[in-house]
Amino acid sequence: MSRLVERLDKVGTVVPTPLGFGASRPAEKVPSLLLVALSDTRSPVSPSELPNDSCIVVSGKLSKDGFKAAKGIAGDRLWGVWPETVTKDSLETVKEEGGDFFVLSALNAPAEILATEELGRLIAIPADCSEEVGHTLEEIPVDAVVICGLEGASPVSVKDLMQIRSVRDFTSKPMLLFRSHILSLGELTVLQDVGIQGVILDMSKISTEDLAQLQRNLEELPPRKTKRDQLNALLPRISSHVQAPQVEEEEEEDEDW
Repeated sequence: MSRLVERLDKVGTVVPTPLGFGASRPAEKVPSLLLVALSDTRSPVSPSELPNDSCIVVSGKLSKDGFKAAKGIAGDRLWGVWPETVTKDSLETVKEEGGDFFVLSALNAPAEILATEELGRLIAIPADCSEEVGHTLEEIPVDAVVICGLEGASPVSVKDLMQIRSVRDFTSKPMLLFRSHILSLGELTVLQDVGIQGVILDMSKISTEDLAQLQRNLEELPPRKTKRDQLNALLPRISSHVQAPQVEEEEEEDEDW
């Protein structure tokens, strides 16, 4: 299983200290929201500017130079790709080079790439996706959802929040929000409350100062209030016009005396 997907599943929780003799390791604290940095291979992000628990996703064409740049940018961090086009063979190379996940945004890509279970499979969809598309998210073989179309929204509006929540209602899978602007502490708080587990940040649009501010906001982010999103996201909706089945009464037969 993808380590990125495992981290997303643990977002906002505390892994308890193991019991038993010699168990001196403190409880593992995972971030309230996971930060994933999007970088162009031509403009490498210095790993020293990112938190240790962040991940790197590299955009552009999949090539030997691109993989080399991705590994150089990521350092010891998890990394993946957000390619312009993707094929089964290119994903095999991602695995061989040590990549952990990929983001799919071209929905006309061959369906066979979703059979690649060794890599985390993220699918990018617009925040205003149709209900028909939304209903497929839980059943198709993807591990997480990336919401696009709100990357430049600043400040994040109530309408934006409602669109994000509408996508969450369709699936219990982890959700990330793609951004080209940083988020305030208040925005991060309401985003985690509506079910966001991570933020993919376009580093080509972010200054060093803004990145440092975002990291401070993430550190101050309080724990998630509830996990009811994962439990109630798929509650069936009963149509009001559906009638309860009627039970036919059996006619009483006259008993012979």
